[in-house]
Amino acid sequence: MSTLAQGFALEALRVEPTAGLLSGAGGRERLDPKVMDVLVHMAEHAGQVVLRDDLLARLWPNAVVTDDALTRCFYELRRALAHASGDEGYRALLETIPKRGYRLNATVKPIEITAAVAKPTRPARRRSTLWTVGASALALAAIAAGVFLWRMPDKVEATAGTPPNSIAVLPFLDMSERQDQGYLSDGVTEEILNHLSQSDSLRVISRTSSFALRDEDLDVPQIAEKLGVSHVLEGSVRKSGDRVRVTAQLIDAATNSHLWSRTLDRPVGDLFAVQDEIAMSVAAAVGSTLGGTRSATRMPASVEAYERFLQGEFLYHRRLPGDIERAADYYRQAVALDPGYARAWAALAGGYSLLIGEMDETTTQALRHLQGEAARKAVELDPGLAIAHARLAQYYYHVQQPELGDEHLRRAAALDPDEMLVLGFGATRALWRDDFAEAARLWRRAVVQDPLSPVNRTNYAAALHTNGQLPQALAEYQRVLELNPEANSYAHIGLASVLIRLGRHDEAMPIINRLPPGNDQDYALALLHRAPGRREQADAALRRLAADPQDVDHVIYLAEVYADRGLKDEAFSLLEAHYRDLERDRAARPRVRWYFQDEIRRSPYLMALRADPRWAELATVPGRTVSTPR
Repeated sequence: MSTLAQGFALEALRVEPTAGLLSGAGGRERLDPKVMDVLVHMAEHAGQVVLRDDLLARLWPNAVVTDDALTRCFYELRRALAHASGDEGYRALLETIPKRGYRLNATVKPIEITAAVAKPTRPARRRSTLWTVGASALALAAIAAGVFLWRMPDKVEATAGTPPNSIAVLPFLDMSERQDQGYLSDGVTEEILNHLSQSDSLRVISRTSSFALRDEDLDVPQIAEKLGVSHVLEGSVRKSGDRVRVTAQLIDAATNSHLWSRTLDRPVGDLFAVQDEIAMSVAAAVGSTLGGTRSATRMPASVEAYERFLQGEFLYHRRLPGDIERAADYYRQAVALDPGYARAWAALAGGYSLLIGEMDETTTQALRHLQGEAARKAVELDPGLAIAHARLAQYYYHVQQPELGDEHLRRAAALDPDEMLVLGFGATRALWRDDFAEAARLWRRAVVQDPLSPVNRTNYAAALHTNGQLPQALAEYQRVLELNPEANSYAHIGLASVLIRLGRHDEAMPIINRLPPGNDQDYALALLHRAPGRREQADAALRRLAADPQDVDHVIYLAEVYADRGLKDEAFSLLEAHYRDLERDRAARPRVRWYFQDEIRRSPYLMALRADPRWAELATVPGRTVSTPR
């Protein structure tokens, strides 16, 4: 055994391979075993170039994997090094040698790990799985616009109380011999979660919040407190050859006792029945029933199609560069294997939608057609599938048919009012109808379903702000920063803006001072023109902000400051000029045009412009005759 396998110091960090811990001035990071293996191997060869092929052969000797699995391990290592050290510079200790491999540029010294020295740790109850066959597989907390990496707060205040019949389904562990079935264990988890969500009497926490706790070293009562649930379901999946073993146990959070447990060892072809059986047994154990039965087209006719779908879902949720293209390819494989698989068709429509958003307008027509075909196929195959109607509604909004979009969104909401996609689309549609109270209500419902999502809470806070509910918006922005102290500037600016509007200027200043110098900070400072003794500072910030507005955020910042100061003509002149630029620029990405519309509609500062006749033109999407959400 390597001497470093017992423990070593890496610069100022302490590495405990057996415990899976990386510790430093920034705190402790728990590494997946495979990621720790990579770190130990690199430490054993510090200063040397370690070839990618050698690493793959050492770490996956009996499995066929792509370079993505290794790339993902190094991504996680760099993130962990930065977090544990509290120094972003530690990421650079792991150097990528193009077309060859990697090198660890750090001092490494063996240390002795003893019971007296090492901090006692409870064995990790959960373990993340970083790899799949052909693709790496870490499920990040990614919602809506991208990937969030964030720390858990000690306690998150729930938007609603803890109902007696409420449950969180934690990500099942991958217990396969090669640990290469992470996508399958995630898929089993989500399928059970979705099935439980059919119960009208059972509140089920969404995937995002449940999966966010994958790497947290918490016991069940702590998890239940964070998620605001009365019960927790956990388990494992082990696939070997043509058989799969699924173990599940339901725990009463109040007593930390098992209410129900079962191990099902079946042929892989019976996996769908296994998931259904577990869901129905769990619902019965907590005194609930599952409403209705799923139509035959909800699940695929073959395990192969299901696996392709799960691989696509994994990549779709992760959303690293290139993931959406690969996800769409897996969805296409799934529907090729089973043309009657409605969920895969709906997922494919969603993949096309995201791909379109990243392309210029001249290249979108073919994909738009495919998006509509996929969404219509999903509805045709399973009229009772909420996400199918939601994806078809999204398509109709894209192609300027809002009446049809509204019709299918209403059907989706009737089928599953708590589906996160339905809530998000509904809130956006309400915003575009200027129904800010409804948008806030729907985002609040999303927060209840997904209490640990900084994205949903930020959207909720923004809707409250636009609706003039300033104290409530303030509380929600504060909760966003509790969830993610390293949140992007949007949440910090929102919090500072609400404090300024409440006249609490002194409280806003520390937040403004933490913003990076530039447009974000100048925008917040320019809003302080009413604060006693700060007019000169605010005017100087406005001059800097007005010097050369370029991108859409910069333009809207400046227009908001003008509107807040009563300079309506200046605000309109600026917005109209940018609108005309977008109208002329046929190569502009559709997402850029939609973003401009979305931001001006949700802005509380631009509310003062709405009574002016000039607002009507701005409220029309550039280059279109009907304003619709994306």
